[in-house]
Amino acid sequence: MLFRSNFAPLFKVLGNDIPLPTRIIMGTSEIARAHGISIIVGAILALFAFRRHIATEAGRYRWDRFKLKLPVLGELLHLSILSRVTRSLSISLEAGLPMIQALTLLSRSSGNEYLGERLVRLRDAVERGEPLSNAAAGAGIFTPLVLQMVLVGEETGELSQLLEEVSGYYQREVDFRLRNLTAMLEPLLIIGVGAMVLILALGVFLPMWNMIGKVGHTG
Repeated sequence: MLFRSNFAPLFKVLGNDIPLPTRIIMGTSEIARAHGISIIVGAILALFAFRRHIATEAGRYRWDRFKLKLPVLGELLHLSILSRVTRSLSISLEAGLPMIQALTLLSRSSGNEYLGERLVRLRDAVERGEPLSNAAAGAGIFTPLVLQMVLVGEETGELSQLLEEVSGYYQREVDFRLRNLTAMLEPLLIIGVGAMVLILALGVFLPMWNMIGKVGHTG
């Protein structure tokens, strides 16, 4: 708005020769001036509706499933939950807890409604007499590494130890990817801020240079 009130009247003398960065800034300022309150109110209402939606069972389920499909972040979340689930299952089995009871507790404490529902399916399959490796493959949430380790654990009787190793592997993988993501985001943020500063600078100075050129040409 300050840009509009101070500079826009001066730039109108350029007519159709206003540079693109300046038009972007002027257009954004005009939208904010004319519809700023409506945009803020709409954003608040949308946020309120979203929070109400995810507070329901169906809404929470869809939101948790959507989070797992997000690029990069979804895979990180999935790996993190897998690490926690395999570690908890290892500890439960090591403590002598029955498999059905352990899977029931995991489904309630997974922190993700979608994965929790899949763990319930896994528990039901095991309860029907399926081997854990087959039931895990049918759940559709475990990676081939987990499935292979579960199969080996069933054959050797060392399921809890192998699950603990899988949990440690996934935790290290999450830590490694988080470090890489942080290292990648830093230059992207710098580029983004630099681009915004460049647009603002060009939006102010380009039309001034054009006006100076026109005045010099007229003189």
